[in-house]
Amino acid sequence: MHAPCQQSQVDERAFVRRAGATGFSVRKIRRTVAVTTRIGLLVAGATLIAIGAATTLWTGLGAGPLDVLILAINTRTGLAVPFVVWLVSGTLMAVATLVGRRPGLGTFLSPLIVGPVLGAVRSFLATVPPPSNTAAVVAWHVAGAATIGLGAGALIVAGLGPGSGELLAGATARRTGRREAHVRAGLEMTWLAIGLVLGGPVGVGTLIVAVMLGPAVANGSRAVDLATSPSVKRIRSAWAADREFATAA
Repeated sequence: MHAPCQQSQVDERAFVRRAGATGFSVRKIRRTVAVTTRIGLLVAGATLIAIGAATTLWTGLGAGPLDVLILAINTRTGLAVPFVVWLVSGTLMAVATLVGRRPGLGTFLSPLIVGPVLGAVRSFLATVPPPSNTAAVVAWHVAGAATIGLGAGALIVAGLGPGSGELLAGATARRTGRREAHVRAGLEMTWLAIGLVLGGPVGVGTLIVAVMLGPAVANGSRAVDLATSPSVKRIRSAWAADREFATAA
């Protein structure tokens, strides 16, 4: 009389073990997908930043504030652009760390992508003459600034660490108690002033990038977040269901 009952209990325990193993496997796959998605956003964001920056340099209207400094150092030292990007980013990260904010994984990885891509895209665009029409040149410059904002937005949504400039602005704002937007503006003026003294390419396009960058980053972040939020929500709800199942088992 007890054998069927015992067998039933054994079968039930075996089912729970199999279900638990399957649940663990599903959770592991979903975590892998989530991490891969975030890294993909990081790579895409850094690539877009490099393409946008290269476009603003190609138009000849003037680089963005930080790019003015990077190109000034490039001209003065003869170092390749990727190395200057790494040098400047590393310096900003070091200062931010001293001020009290540590860089994340994305803070380290994004310059490693931006530098080579920026150099490659600049080399390609050097073979293509910019439009002769002023309106078209301005339109390309605006598109480049918008692309930088979209890329920065992707980095923010990825959540693997802010860019080196954003890291320093956030650290300085927290240390001084000032609004981050004001601190960011002050830092950008600092990069611009140093780059100008060193002979960096300043022009009306520099003003365009400086004015557009804040709103472009905000809009880019919202756009990427809206595009990726359904997938993120599904992953989060699946994780919650897996945890409930594991607890019940």
